[in-house]
Amino acid sequence: MKPGSGASPLFRTAAVLAALLGLSARGSPAQPPEEEAEQAPQLSCYDLVKQKGFTDEHLATQLCQGARSTAPAKCYLRLQNEGSLTDSQVLQLCQYATPEDDPAGCYIQAREKSFIETWRGVQLCQPPIQELLRYCPRYVY
Repeated sequence: MKPGSGASPLFRTAAVLAALLGLSARGSPAQPPEEEAEQAPQLSCYDLVKQKGFTDEHLATQLCQGARSTAPAKCYLRLQNEGSLTDSQVLQLCQYATPEDDPAGCYIQAREKSFIETWRGVQLCQPPIQELLRYCPRYVY
């Protein structure tokens, strides 16, 4: 083989074997072809609520808007059977919920262990971000 005429046959053979064995040219395991990207947390939240039979798509969209996990959906589903809350109160409690917040657990405990009024329980247990959002403009379409 002439100098500068390309890769040597030995190198090409080694490259083919490495590819067959799943190794990169540097000897480390080759990365698998890109599989489906992980689903966005907002979409996972939305899908979870829809799978559980939730039919109001507008409310489901509001619930999961800005979600960082499926926590808002789990919160909603947990409070769904709590008869004392309206949809807007559940939305206020569960929108922007994180696993660390557990607004559903807070609300249920507040109702079981005290005679707190519903609206006060919602206000007390809503995620901290909800309070901050009161100072931000929201566009209505």
